[in-house]
Amino acid sequence: MLPKGNLENKIQQLSQENVELKQTLADLKFEYEKQVLLCKVAQDQKNEYDRLFQQNQLLNQEQKQLQDEIQHLKNQIKKLEYVITQLNRVNAQQLQNHYQLMEANSINIQQRNQELERELETFKQKALFIIQAKTIIDNNKQYCQLTLEWEKDIQNLQLSYRQENDSLIFDGYGESGNKKVIYQQIHNFAKKGLIQNQKPLISLKQSQMKMTFEV
Repeated sequence: MLPKGNLENKIQQLSQENVELKQTLADLKFEYEKQVLLCKVAQDQKNEYDRLFQQNQLLNQEQKQLQDEIQHLKNQIKKLEYVITQLNRVNAQQLQNHYQLMEANSINIQQRNQELERELETFKQKALFIIQAKTIIDNNKQYCQLTLEWEKDIQNLQLSYRQENDSLIFDGYGESGNKKVIYQQIHNFAKKGLIQNQKPLISLKQSQMKMTFEV
């Protein structure tokens, strides 16, 4: 059996160790809770990192899709620009061709109008002159009498004629008001070798000239 003094010392020692063990246990518990909390924070951070990583992956995919779409649109725009350029060239060429065709047609129409105006003027001037032919039989000979008449208002008229084979060609020049009169007409006898029977009989009063040919 231990002495009393030693027993008290032993109890104090054990009490001191018990206090220290409790403190150590409290420190261990605190450290454990700290480590648990750190592990929870670390897990939360890992989860957040994983979430952000996945989100970043999705964003990268979306960015890649957008870049592909943008490149596709750029290619489409280039194609459209090329097509528009070609269409503009074709349209410009077609417009130029159409303009040239219209210009050529306009020139042709003007030329045709001028021709028609000349033909109309020639017809009008021919209408100023009338040729009448009749057959005359005298002494068993057959004659053709031509009467050329013209409008009375024709002034300074100069008439000439010439015979070519079976035709008689008349030429006339004069004035009617402020217009020049140019006349030419061919009368066909349907027979060659005409013989003029007498000189032309001209009557300015009656505005006519008579000619007789033996046929």
